[in-house]
Amino acid sequence: MDNYQNNNSVEQFRLSNKNEDFTLISRDCIGGILYHQLGLKFLSPTINLFLTPKDFNLFCLHLKDYIDSDLVEFKDEKVDYPVGVIYPNKSSLKPIRVDFMHYETFEEAKTKWDERKSRINWDNIYVVSSFCYPGEVKTLSPKLIKDWNKIKYKKVVLVDQKYGFDDERVIQKPKYPKEYAWLLEYVRGSWKRKFNRFDFIKFLNH
Repeated sequence: MDNYQNNNSVEQFRLSNKNEDFTLISRDCIGGILYHQLGLKFLSPTINLFLTPKDFNLFCLHLKDYIDSDLVEFKDEKVDYPVGVIYPNKSSLKPIRVDFMHYETFEEAKTKWDERKSRINWDNIYVVSSFCYPGEVKTLSPKLIKDWNKIKYKKVVLVDQKYGFDDERVIQKPKYPKEYAWLLEYVRGSWKRKFNRFDFIKFLNH
């Protein structure tokens, strides 16, 4: 289990990073938070959004195909935020859903998606996922693990125990709902960023 204690200031955190032109493909908000903490431009479209583990694996396994395909609006009355679907140009690939839970409108989400996907550094891609909560763990299957293991980019999946993923790192289990996975903690009425469970700087500098 990683025991990375980051008690440094934001400035020291940024100075310790030697990799400033990376594209981080993430399944949830980790990408945007990490870019923001490092003071870097968003070189990834996966900012302020969420993909299911199954769709995320497909997205990463066929990243260029999905990036080159259109994102269209999907009306889902069960949620109060915009949702998009990527319909791949290749008929052999399945559509995937993208939940833009931090955007007001689909137009705003699509504009940011298109803008940021044009910035991808195809020579310096990292992938991050996680399985830390009961709802996520329930989605685990041998196929899901097998598909993750096929992803060729530098990657890490953060878990609360060993499941058999390649590149998995066991971290301290979050105290839900007061903690969000590995980098946020609810303290005195607000969310506080912390990076004391996984050494993202070492991961990016490797």
